[in-house]
Order: sequence, then structure tokens, then C-alpha cells
Amino acid sequence: MPNELPEVLILTQDFDPTADPVVRSLTAKGARVVRADISDFPREITLTTSDFDGERAVMRHRDREVDLRRLSGVWFRRPTAFDFGEEMGEAEREFARNEALHGVGGILRNTDCLWVNRPDVDAIAELKPRQLKLAKQAGMRVPKTLLTNDPAEVERLLGRVDDGLVYKSLTGGVIHYPGAFPSGLLTSVVGDELKEKAGRVRHTICQFQEYIEKSHEVRLTVIGNTFFPVVVDSQGTESTRVDWRADMEMRYGDYQPLPEELVKQVQVLMDELGIVYGALDFIVTPEGEYVFLESNPCGQFLWMENDLGVPMADTLADLLMKGEPFHRGEVEQIGY
Repeated sequence: MPNELPEVLILTQDFDPTADPVVRSLTAKGARVVRADISDFPREITLTTSDFDGERAVMRHRDREVDLRRLSGVWFRRPTAFDFGEEMGEAEREFARNEALHGVGGILRNTDCLWVNRPDVDAIAELKPRQLKLAKQAGMRVPKTLLTNDPAEVERLLGRVDDGLVYKSLTGGVIHYPGAFPSGLLTSVVGDELKEKAGRVRHTICQFQEYIEKSHEVRLTVIGNTFFPVVVDSQGTESTRVDWRADMEMRYGDYQPLPEELVKQVQVLMDELGIVYGALDFIVTPEGEYVFLESNPCGQFLWMENDLGVPMADTLADLLMKGEPFHRGEVEQIGY
């Protein structure tokens, strides 16, 4: 696109503070930005592809029009679901939803540009058991893990573990109770008291992992070939020793670049997952060994940019403006 402004489509919900600095950066760099939510379809979004009168692929959102063939990048951030309104009956809404999943999904999938990240790829990449297997195959240490809904398996494991177990949800642990604010389920250390409640395991798949002593933790934000490793001083206070999300006030340690071997392993993992962006969490043991916990393909980064001044929004904006599918290459680590 030598003579045209780069055009970027951002798909996210209306209130998304993490998207705002990226929009500002893109605009300042001269890109044309269209921001929309999937829930705007079909009321405020129309999509058309046709080859009756030449190849066309057009999205119209309110007063903006996007030529999908000319996009440089799409950021699939955190959109919400289609909204078909109440004028349809339940059966008709279900039919319309299925048609939209195939039609809208297929039209957007045909765009030949950079995606951060493609939703079909994200859907597989966020499966935690898959991440653990691929991380282990890439050479990383991962916690010993039991996934089960069989209470007998949990009781059997409790008799063989000396250093304790943690229970950790697979999906972030947010529970939405009617009429109340969402509540979070933090990672918890469990022990013999679990024997009395083991029957509850039967209700769904539960994840138990070995408890690993920590020196500190690392949140690694990967944006293309740029790595932002941030040291989290989770052991500085009692409340965050097991899960640093337990305290809204983040405590950081001095910047430490990742070992080169780990950088290579992360690149292999990202390649296997097929994602361009990811927020990866590691434990660092007192002996200095990195232990992979998980990767969130839609993880937040704004709090670190605000606290530490690291240029994550600008880096993401530059990536979205490049106008070509992503290719993995040499890594640059950015400190603070």
C-alpha cells in the first residue's frame, strides 16, 4: 500500500481502556482506524462481498466504510456477541446467529492481512492443557498437573504430594452471579481439607498443580517479535505470595531480560499456538529456574504501560500498520 494510508480495524467492546492508547497511537502515526464491536452486527454493521461487479469486500459501520481487501491489520481485542434484538423469536435468533457465525466469520477470515490474533486461532491457543503440553515440548519446565472430575484421583494425589497443591481455574476464575459484581476465583493452596470436599470435583474439570516455591514472577507480553518481560515482586507481601492478582497494587522488581534459551522456547511456543500477541506468566524459583504457567492470547497490558512507561501500545500500533501477515524473526527485549 505505498500510496495509501494504512487502515486498521479494531474489534472490541465500547468500553475498553486498553484499546484507547492503541487507537491514539495509530491515529498519530497516520493510520485510518475503524473501531467496532461485533454486537453492532446487524443493526449498525453491514458486510458485503460480491464478484458480480468486480471483487468487493466492504464493511460499513455507522458513517464509516472499510474496504476489507485493503486492511493492513485487524486487532481482535475483546468484542461482544452479535445482537439481533428482541423482534426475532428465539428460534429465529438462533438461526441468524449460526448464519452470522459462518458468514461474518468467513468474510473476515478472507482478509489477507495481519491479525492480532485471529479468533479461530485464539480459541485453540487459550486452551490451558494444550499450552502446557506445547510448552513442555518446547523445553520449558511446567508444573506437574492433574486435570480431572474424578474425586478419587484427587484423593490419590493428596497422598503422594509433600509440598502441597494449588487449585487454579482454567478460564480466569470469574463467576457472574445475577445482580452482583463478577467475583474472581484466585489460585489457592489446598491440602488435607480437600478430602472432605473432594466430591465437589465431580461437577466439572478441575486443575490441580504442584506448589512451586517462588523468588518472583514474570509477566511477559509478546507483541510480534518484541518482548516486554516485567518482574512481579509477588513474594513481597503475604497476600500475593500464591496469586499476585490478590492485591490491586502491583509491586515490581528490577528489569531482568529473559535468558536467550527461554526466548527461543517462547518463540517455538508462540509459533505452535499460531498467535502474534500473548501475555505469558512464569514463576522464577529461588534457584533462578523459569516455570511456565500459562499464556493469555488476549491478556491486558495497559497497567504495565502506565506504571512503567513501556511502549506497548506504540509497538502494537506499528505492528498493525505493517500491512502484511506476520513472520516470526529476531526478538528485541524492551526493558524499563
